[in-house]
Amino acid sequence: MLLTVKVRILNPPSYTLSFSDHWMPPIFGWIKCSTDGAFDDTTKDNSAGYVMRDFSNKASLCASIVFEVESAEEAEARAIWAGLKKVVELKLTRIIVESDAQGLVSQFSVGSFDGNPRTDAIFKDIQYFVSSISGCIFSFQPRTCNYVVHD
Repeated sequence: MLLTVKVRILNPPSYTLSFSDHWMPPIFGWIKCSTDGAFDDTTKDNSAGYVMRDFSNKASLCASIVFEVESAEEAEARAIWAGLKKVVELKLTRIIVESDAQGLVSQFSVGSFDGNPRTDAIFKDIQYFVSSISGCIFSFQPRTCNYVVHD
């Protein structure tokens, strides 16, 4: 984890709300990264994943990941973290991160996060990833628009 990196975001990410009841492809030149995380309080089972698609609705990359997490919020944040980490590794430049975790999306969009120490470390990494991407938009999408990654 990159806990000591000081990040100065020159182009802060923006935030959008969904007004559609189904998934819409991004405009040409952008990639949508749909993310989802899950956590069961009783069994402590968890999972996270993402699907990246372009304007033609072609899935270019997907992953299903299991992390050591302690909450649903942390699982959702880890899904976003994993997707953005892959975006940076692939040197993609314009990304729309979609999630059904509205609270996280709004916090990541404004660059202000109110979490516990575990999720705060994830947030700092996400800030770092966003600083190396020329365009990053965080978008809330209800689960009905995000079913591919949810499944």
